[in-house]
Amino acid sequence: MKKWFVLLMLIPVTLLSGCLFPDSQKPSNRVPYPQQLRTVQDAVDAYQKDTGVLPIKTMEADTPLMERYQIELGRLIPRYMSDPPSNSFEGGGTFIYLLVDVETKPTVKLMDLLVAEELQKLQVRIDAYRKKNDKYPFKGSIGKNQFTLDYKKLFIKKEPTVPSPYSDEKLSIYVDGQGRLFINYLPELKKAVQTAKKKPKVGQDIRYLLYEDQPFVPAYSQSYTINEKGELVFSEKSSEESEN
Repeated sequence: MKKWFVLLMLIPVTLLSGCLFPDSQKPSNRVPYPQQLRTVQDAVDAYQKDTGVLPIKTMEADTPLMERYQIELGRLIPRYMSDPPSNSFEGGGTFIYLLVDVETKPTVKLMDLLVAEELQKLQVRIDAYRKKNDKYPFKGSIGKNQFTLDYKKLFIKKEPTVPSPYSDEKLSIYVDGQGRLFINYLPELKKAVQTAKKKPKVGQDIRYLLYEDQPFVPAYSQSYTINEKGELVFSEKSSEESEN
């Protein structure tokens, strides 16, 4: 399996139970400073104006969309900014600075590395189970290529969750047919659609509703949309992104 998580290192696997974060490490307890976001945004805009390109890292082709356009801060220093933000990975923090809407209006957002680390612990267990049993520990289906996990088979007592970067919600985890982990943002998207000023179009990727007024991207997500019945569903792009 291709490695598509952005990780600092592989860390020891411990028995997972409940929320994947201890209280001291929840994203809500770490600050996405607005001034640092503005500083990086100004630097990216100036760099693009001068060079005609965006200061982004080269990523593997199968990198999911919400993690794909990571900013290479080294290109911006020292001409466009003096130092990397203190909360960035490069500055000793836990956030990756990246871009969304690169074709229309490149906008700086954040992704939490601690989420990647905790998901990788679970990924190690899934990969080990697959190697031993020649199948994935699927339990049920929530989409055409989206499956829940049988955590008992992974020796996990309670279904793990991820704290949402948008509210106090605890978000569940699922896998695709290749055993790759994703976070289910459906609870947050339901709220976002209800409060949206303009109703999304049928077939449109609606993840923008989560990040347009928030500093965080819905990391480790697949594409969601609204169907002809007005229901929130995984879009066909989800399978396409998984295969690319």
